[in-house]
Amino acid sequence: MSNDRFRADRESVLFHSKRMWEAGLVVASAGNVSARVSGHNAIAITPTSVSYDVMTADQIVVVSLDSGLPIESKVRPSAELPMHLAIYRHRQDVGAIIHTHAPYVSTLSVLRRALPPIIDEMIVYFGGTIEVADYAFTGTDDLGANVVVALGDRAGVLLSNHGNVCVGSDLAEALHVALTMEATARIYIESLRTGDPVVLPEGSLRAGQAVYEKLRRRPR
Repeated sequence: MSNDRFRADRESVLFHSKRMWEAGLVVASAGNVSARVSGHNAIAITPTSVSYDVMTADQIVVVSLDSGLPIESKVRPSAELPMHLAIYRHRQDVGAIIHTHAPYVSTLSVLRRALPPIIDEMIVYFGGTIEVADYAFTGTDDLGANVVVALGDRAGVLLSNHGNVCVGSDLAEALHVALTMEATARIYIESLRTGDPVVLPEGSLRAGQAVYEKLRRRPR
């Protein structure tokens, strides 16, 4: 089989992975990125234990969504593959996934503290409160199952003692969610230092969730 049929998908995953790394959401080879492969029941996902500064498009692994096995690969896929597969199988609206170890969201994950809707962007882009998934060891099916439950229909979830997972219709949207979540987590943590953060009023929550649902259900 020729690698060329997956070239665009591989390059897109690589590009957004490097943007995630350059933004400081991960260090070295931490975190992972994946996206559905156009025209195939498969995903393209970052490899395991390869630093983003030296990662190449040929190292992005294409995996079958049915079997969970690599279709074409020169290296092993991310150890978090079970989590990615679980999300794609339960959320047909998800076209891409970004998992980060960003400092502020990771701080909340260690505290096992949800991120409440404190700014308008959270409702529009996340769908509401970012919940914390029950703890399970990295790379396990249990972690994937816990993430699916806590994610629900939202655009992101915190992983207990780990980091976060962000989803979107495509890689650009998933990365935007990841960047926005880290910025919002920083605001929340900084506000806790000086007082009690005020959650948005119910009317704003309903209006924002309506916008989120409209964006989430648009054709990919």
